[in-house]
Amino acid sequence: MTYFSVGGTSSEDIIGFLIGLAVVLCVLGIVCWVAFFFLKGKDKSKPLQTARVKILEKPVSQGLVEWYVVEFENGERKKLRNFNVNKVFIAVGDVGIIKYNGITIQSFQPFDK
Repeated sequence: MTYFSVGGTSSEDIIGFLIGLAVVLCVLGIVCWVAFFFLKGKDKSKPLQTARVKILEKPVSQGLVEWYVVEFENGERKKLRNFNVNKVFIAVGDVGIIKYNGITIQSFQPFDK
């Protein structure tokens, strides 16, 4: 017995669609979670580098990831990401020592101004 109908669609069809949508969203969420941790761990195999830098710009902040444009002492510029948003505090204009693997910031020690 059908109590609800939209344009000839039964409630069983709507429930089936919602269940299918929920499954697709769960699978998509799991894929995104796995991709996030894969990207986060990808740079760990690269050597840890230390350099004196100046933070020039913070172009993007995406929740769990912050991106920074840094300038090294030799004038080279690089875009680095910070996965430790709650542990590594960086502000535009800071000058200090940065430790990073690949393009992932591990730590930042600012110089006193």
